[in-house]
Amino acid sequence: VGNAVTRLLWNTLKVLEEHDFQKFKRELSKIQPKEGYERIELESVAGLSPAALATLLYSHYGRSHCVEVTVEVLRAIGQVQQAEHLLDMLQTGELGEVRSWHSTPRSTARTWLHFVEQHREQLIQRVTSVSPVLDQLYGHVLTNEQYQSIRGMPTPQEQMRLLYSFMPSWDVACKDLFLDALKKTNNHLLQDLQGQ
Repeated sequence: VGNAVTRLLWNTLKVLEEHDFQKFKRELSKIQPKEGYERIELESVAGLSPAALATLLYSHYGRSHCVEVTVEVLRAIGQVQQAEHLLDMLQTGELGEVRSWHSTPRSTARTWLHFVEQHREQLIQRVTSVSPVLDQLYGHVLTNEQYQSIRGMPTPQEQMRLLYSFMPSWDVACKDLFLDALKKTNNHLLQDLQGQ
């Protein structure tokens, strides 16, 4: 399987049980991708292997959006742990074009990550008021659908985890806006993290 993104998707899909893999395909054909992308029809994926489906996801949705779609589908079929693992691989530099996560110490891999990526776990655990952050991001970074789905999560930790699941499709400007929103709403926490 070709590039790093496709390999990461393949590694995620190939560990699913057969019935979960079939559920993944069915759910994939139902989800509504973001504007500018077409849905993948069930007939297109019915007979595909994990490797072939990973390649199709990459070619159909592109580098940034294919991971976001995969995470969304995994969550929808109850494979939350696999979705989190995929995001963790993303955050730890598995997709680095220059560095490989397997050959690079985690501390080194972290040096080229954005602040909000470096401190992902801390922010998920310690941001207690998420709504003001969402309000800052609404319309600029988050769509109405994403905003509402995050607001619907029962705990701040789950809200933050879902927010982070959308991050693979963000550019640096979006991450900067997220950081600015955190500074405005959780300044003491940010100062604490910056001092670490």
